[in-house]
Amino acid sequence: MKNKNLLIAVIVLGVLGAIAFFTSNNGQSNQSSDKSGIGKEVVTKLDPTKISKITITDKDGSVSLEMKDEKWTVTERDGFIANFENIQKLVSSAVTLKSLRQVRASKKQHGRFELIDPSVEKENSGTKVDFKDTDNNVLKSLVLGKKNSSQSGANAGSPFGSNDNQRFVLVDGKISVIEIDFSSALNDIEASASEWIQKDDFLKIEKIKSVSISQPNAGDSWTVSREKEGDDMNLLDPKEGEKLDSSKGNSAGRVFGFANFDDVASKSAKPEDLGMDKAVTANIETFEGYKYDIKMAKKGEDHYMTVVGSGSRVAQEDESKAREPQPDESKPREQGKEEKQEDKERLDKEHSDNLTQLVASREKSHKDNQVKLKSDRDKEFDDNLTKLKKLEGWSFKVSSFTFDAIYKTRAEMMEEEKEEEESTNTNNTPIPADDNTAQMNMVAGEAFLTENKSKEGVTATESGLQYKTIKEGNGPSPTASDTVTVNYKGTLIDGKEFDSGEGISFPLNGVIKGWTEGLQLMKSGGSTRFFIPSDLAYGSSGPPNIGPNSTLIFDVDLISIKGKEKAASELTQDAPKKVVTSDIIKVPSAEELKKGAKIEVIKKEDLEAEIEKAKQEQKDQPEKNTGDKN
Repeated sequence: MKNKNLLIAVIVLGVLGAIAFFTSNNGQSNQSSDKSGIGKEVVTKLDPTKISKITITDKDGSVSLEMKDEKWTVTERDGFIANFENIQKLVSSAVTLKSLRQVRASKKQHGRFELIDPSVEKENSGTKVDFKDTDNNVLKSLVLGKKNSSQSGANAGSPFGSNDNQRFVLVDGKISVIEIDFSSALNDIEASASEWIQKDDFLKIEKIKSVSISQPNAGDSWTVSREKEGDDMNLLDPKEGEKLDSSKGNSAGRVFGFANFDDVASKSAKPEDLGMDKAVTANIETFEGYKYDIKMAKKGEDHYMTVVGSGSRVAQEDESKAREPQPDESKPREQGKEEKQEDKERLDKEHSDNLTQLVASREKSHKDNQVKLKSDRDKEFDDNLTKLKKLEGWSFKVSSFTFDAIYKTRAEMMEEEKEEEESTNTNNTPIPADDNTAQMNMVAGEAFLTENKSKEGVTATESGLQYKTIKEGNGPSPTASDTVTVNYKGTLIDGKEFDSGEGISFPLNGVIKGWTEGLQLMKSGGSTRFFIPSDLAYGSSGPPNIGPNSTLIFDVDLISIKGKEKAASELTQDAPKKVVTSDIIKVPSAEELKKGAKIEVIKKEDLEAEIEKAKQEQKDQPEKNTGDKN
């Protein structure tokens, strides 16, 4: 009971702000709290409804986020739509910010905390955030400074940064220490325009029917197509001696399955600045009726693309398909044992009428469903065209592998001629054929996984997936329907790297099975190494850089889960962490008082130790009870 009362007291303390449990100790504790600033609001007198512009400045530059036509935009990106969720998170974090403590320091000492205004001086400067109104008047400014840790040597925080969980902030001339974590809006805030643009809902092309590539040199152009969904892509008008590499053709049929972009180029950029003067054009048509005109270019290490979408929806087979009759619609009536002839005719007619009504009802439901299905698809198609229209006129900076599957010449899409090579084996073993390669990869993969699963830290699931947690996350876990953002590197079992990416976002149910299963075992902020059997990867149709039946190894950092970080952030904002500022009175229960228990005063500095003590006693209690029974 003693343990329970203490824990309840602590819970009530956290929820109610310690109103019922704090004692003033003749007013000394409250005076101390006022002086230290513990639990105080850091940003005061800021009305979020009046904010129309936010300027973020650091030593490397500045970015302005501005409300225009009831939408937030990024000024440095020619008014491209800003990520409203991130802006909302920033504003919400600022207006609900609580102080862990305040620091007394003169203006000359601000550099120690990296709180110098970056617009005045670069050295020892912080990140300045100005909240402004419609007339560009500053409503409130804050400077985010140096980070530090309250957990020296502890393994806290994100695997992508330091273990810092506190930060100095300057507001209205006062320095406060605030709490941060890896998902906090005030942790890694940057004056980088690319970090504030809206990148969700970019481009997702499905059910591709044909891909036509126009190269600057017409002889390098090519087209692949298929008659039905799921078929292999075929080369249009093959020349003598040409044979399409099936894996490359099918990769072209999956291009832009979940494309992302990193930034948008300035509208003042000339075509030659982006390589668009030598662009490769892709015309893509889908079985649903979408048409995409996509221009792709490379300039140095950068990759750019433009998108124009159009089309007329193609009715799908299931929208006009006749309903399949069900067995109970033609089931004969079972005649009763003592049924009279005059009743038989009546009962037969009733049975026939009932079947007719049943069939008519089902036919009506089927047609109604088809009408609704068609209406829903019409709306979805129109909505998608509206979204695509918003992409027109922009040049998107993308990662190299976004369009690599189709940024190829005609010759590069063909099967390579296999040249006979002298074997380096002393017994002159011939080079294995494709079937042998697939078999060898399968055998090697099985042997690797058999040995690997017995290694320390490796866990195997029922599907055959193996994984090893490198860094345990401290956030939520995704579901198969979630969209996640990751960093990853993929290697073969011989250590050869075949793919990698940073900040890549995708729906978890749109990737290989091993990823869909494996990432659901992770927590946001964690790092895991996956060992994926070929049947959970690409199977026998592995692309050329992977090979058929290959076992794959992926190192994955789960950075975020779309929507879940926002929910967690809002929960924190609605119920900010309370700070204990004075002593606590612990009152025993009536039963404990009868046994001689006394009211205790727990000093605030001893609270953490008391909580740990209570937890340990509660943990030991079941063992004691078990011993008493024995």
